[in-house]
Amino acid sequence: MRLAPRDELAGMARVAPLLRAARDVGQWAERAASLSAEGELTPDAVAAAATALDLAPREVAAAWLVVNATGKLAGPESGAPGLGAVLARGETEAVLRVWDAALAAVLGSEELDGIATALYTVGGPVGMDGLFDAYASAAGTRRPPAQPAPAQSAPGQPAPDTAAAGQVIVPGPAASDPASDPAEAHGAALSLALETLADLGVVELGTEDGDGSLTVALSPLGTWGVHRRLRAQGWHVPVLGAVRKDGAQGLLAALANCDAEDGEAEITAWLEVREPAVAAAELIDAAASGSPGQRGAAFAVLDRIGLPALDQVRGALDRPLLRAHAAVWLIEHGEEAHLDPADRTWLLVDLGAGLLEEASAQDVVAELLPDLPAKDQAEIVARLWEVSHPGVTSFLTALGDHHPDPAVARAARKAAFKARSPAAATD
Repeated sequence: MRLAPRDELAGMARVAPLLRAARDVGQWAERAASLSAEGELTPDAVAAAATALDLAPREVAAAWLVVNATGKLAGPESGAPGLGAVLARGETEAVLRVWDAALAAVLGSEELDGIATALYTVGGPVGMDGLFDAYASAAGTRRPPAQPAPAQSAPGQPAPDTAAAGQVIVPGPAASDPASDPAEAHGAALSLALETLADLGVVELGTEDGDGSLTVALSPLGTWGVHRRLRAQGWHVPVLGAVRKDGAQGLLAALANCDAEDGEAEITAWLEVREPAVAAAELIDAAASGSPGQRGAAFAVLDRIGLPALDQVRGALDRPLLRAHAAVWLIEHGEEAHLDPADRTWLLVDLGAGLLEEASAQDVVAELLPDLPAKDQAEIVARLWEVSHPGVTSFLTALGDHHPDPAVARAARKAAFKARSPAAATD
């Protein structure tokens, strides 16, 4: 998961319509003194605030919920500047704390929380039809039992936009006429849910390129907020850039789960906080104790460091598992190094074993030995059983099962048999 910079997130939070509405409703309530004995806006006050501030009653109710949620962080109750001052002039962290408190209040409804978590898990836009099905399921099976039912209209009267200000923001199916179509009830509830989430800047609406259908996805701000909530609930949620604080082993482990673009971002962030020679030494040590895939990744990062890593790579020539990698690296960087045929075949097996950690056997076979004639490939493969490498049997099995040339595949199967049973090689 990639999180946006905190300053950018705070900028998004400052202009979230729901936070601005909370600022306005809070200021209006102070002037109007229209609270009930329990400290809530009365129904008449909700209607009056809606008229005065040009908001829908639903928006007033949602805004008042946020006012209560942020009161301990911004305003007289906290002794800190009011919400308006925080949004206009507050530090980045103060703005994000206020927005995060508002998110917690909004996601107090299980249906909304479920939608946000599902969108985070998907990690991209979701079609409205799929989201409708997920919401209908959540609303039908996980409604909090203590949740007050929204107010019902008298027969023949239009339904209220929301219940009293202290009630849940988004009504579920129970808010609708029981005789109405359940699909329409769920559709109306989902529409209100998305409006609330969009007003807080949690989600973004879009359209599918193919058919123009509606989609919804978490915004960068929503991704950050839901990420915090899931981490607090015990989820393991890796974040791009977080490994900059880890050692080289942490970086190499993270790279195994990244695509090329994200991997470059991780490497850049990791190198930014280390001197080149120190980073190179860490990578060499991690490669010496890591898997074949981690060895390959370590030397790829050493490529990024370049000549400042020269002394550390030259020292790796004395480490058996790294000698072939180091020799190739030195030669590619214009330095003298000895690479005998045994080193080349060992390196071929090590690279193949590393690729098998992350890719399918068929893709690995297509990647290796593509430029050699089939006869030469068969000769090389036939001798690979002699290579002292723990991954040689798996590599030969992949070649035997997936190589497109029958002669090479046959040579790989024979070599794999010899690697499994060394005694057979002497027969």
